Amino acid sequence: MRDLHQQKLSMEDFNRLARLVCQTAGINFTVAKHAMVEGRVRKRLKATSIETYKEYLDYVVSAQGGDEAIRLIDCLTTNKTNFFRESQHFDYMIDHLLPRLAEEGVGRHRPLRIWSAGCSSGEEPYTLAMILEEWNQHHAVMDFEIHATDISLSALKKASLAIYTEQDVKPISLALRRKYLLRSLADENVIKIAPRVKKHVSFARLNFQDADYVLPSSFDIIFCRNVLIYFNKDVVERVINRLCVALVAQGSLFLGHSESIHGLNVPLDTVSPTTYQKRLGRTKLRVEAQ
Repeated sequence: MRDLHQQKLSMEDFNRLARLVCQTAGINFTVAKHAMVEGRVRKRLKATSIETYKEYLDYVVSAQGGDEAIRLIDCLTTNKTNFFRESQHFDYMIDHLLPRLAEEGVGRHRPLRIWSAGCSSGEEPYTLAMILEEWNQHHAVMDFEIHATDISLSALKKASLAIYTEQDVKPISLALRRKYLLRSLADENVIKIAPRVKKHVSFARLNFQDADYVLPSSFDIIFCRNVLIYFNKDVVERVINRLCVALVAQGSLFLGHSESIHGLNVPLDTVSPTTYQKRLGRTKLRVEAQ
């Protein structure tokens, strides 16, 4: 087999790969990402024992390459996240959303439902679960469910394990760590999410480019943060409209602080920075529910 480190990703193959990734996952790679893409895909060449980028791409688009196409997207997906990232969103939820929803009986008559869309390795949904566990310590108990999805299988695997390092959990306050984290006796750098938090979160793979989202229910709150930055404007508008379909009337959507709905035709009103409420009225698309 040829030395893979001598293999170069030609511009022809890069453009072909970029088109494939855009069609499959909606993610845009510019020429500025050439070196990053080359390095990551080289690992897939080694894993599949394929010698050239062209042969690898031929395999990915073949009838036999479906699983490898998923692994390709996986290796190109950035999974950087943190517990309590962009904490202003959580403050808004605690100060404004949870009191209103509790007053409306959400959490008593039916569970409060939250979707962490683009959950990466699980820090966001577990943050939400800890916040709601804390809420229940000081208010009437709200039953809640958190549905967490991501395109990356490796990220979802880590999220489902709910095992993190000392460095990972630094953003969590000491008080919350004592309540909701478990340290391994065998290795003090292995820290697990406590079952009382973990039980509220379910994980599933979801690709925003799929023809239809099959979701378990409608949601009161959706977090879709630092995901849309990878999409072009048309894809962003389509994705946000579909998120809106998954929201209940006057449900709330949180985007990342570098994301915006400015110039988009979406049924949302801004209520706080990168925080939106669904308008009453007809939405554009239908989402199937199980």
